[in-house]
Amino acid sequence: MMPLSAEDLRFNPPCFDRAVLERTVADLFDLQAELEPLIGERDQNMLVTTPGGEKFVLKVSGSLEDPSVTECQTLALLHLERTAPEIAVPRIIPNRHGLAASTIVDDDGAEHIVRLLGYVEGITFDDAGDIAFDDLAAIGSFLGRLCHALASFQHPAADHFMPWDISNGLIDSDELWATASVDTREIAGPLRVNLAERTLPAMNRLRSQVIHGDAHVGNLLRPNATSHRVCGLIDFGDMVEAPMVIDLAIAAASFISLNADAPEVVVSLARGFNEVVPLSGDEIGLLYDLVVARHVLSALLFDFQLATGSATDMVPADRQALFDRMRRWLRVDPAELAEQIHSALRTSATH
Repeated sequence: MMPLSAEDLRFNPPCFDRAVLERTVADLFDLQAELEPLIGERDQNMLVTTPGGEKFVLKVSGSLEDPSVTECQTLALLHLERTAPEIAVPRIIPNRHGLAASTIVDDDGAEHIVRLLGYVEGITFDDAGDIAFDDLAAIGSFLGRLCHALASFQHPAADHFMPWDISNGLIDSDELWATASVDTREIAGPLRVNLAERTLPAMNRLRSQVIHGDAHVGNLLRPNATSHRVCGLIDFGDMVEAPMVIDLAIAAASFISLNADAPEVVVSLARGFNEVVPLSGDEIGLLYDLVVARHVLSALLFDFQLATGSATDMVPADRQALFDRMRRWLRVDPAELAEQIHSALRTSATH
């Protein structure tokens, strides 16, 4: 068994010097600006701030990123700008030649794609505290509108391999399990057979389309610290063609940390999502297992990043929070959850 490397999963963002990127921004976008580093797993991300206070985000792709995948992300954002401009997502800022993407070369001669995105105002839901069920339903509705808008988008590279995609089979990879920690094996190990033999085949029979792939509390935005109203979404780097309901499951796996009643969090998100994109019985019935799959794959990938030295500074804290959510979720009864969702959707349909 050959071990996986950070390069295999593309956890290798470039590390250009800040001064180099400041000159790049000036040359390509005619912007004199200060740059500050942002967290990035596969891209080198920088917050760009002009003297007048205007903000942008510079993204420099890793040398192993397929240019067609980056193009897919870019065209998806342009598609959303045309077809659903009311959904606040990053906007593509063309360079001085009118192009959506440019390239720069590192010291080893490798090319990297450079893009400048508009800055989406708002703060994340990371520290939102106890969030009401109606606000969760509004978040579900927001995700439903996003999925509805992306349903008409297609690209040849949309079905590329994305490590965080729970439908790609990586969750049953012996190479990935080889780096799993003791606590991951204890809590997730007993779930592996069901995920591989039941959940994966079942989810891949569901309707698929291009999805955001990472709509968690750190990527969904609200206006300020006193509001729970969703106002935007960032980070399309995990976008992939996959079963549509995964976007709902990813949000559910994340937002159960913001309310003591984990099942009702998922019910509320599903209720809002269903108002825009009606859920099938199979999607509802599998939602519990999809949340489990998101938790387990996240634990495996966090362990892999820590074992290979490719983890960002946020991984240890994110990992602890993940295990807290996973333990809470595994106390939920799957059949009761499905019935709660069906009941909520029936009630919603009569009003």
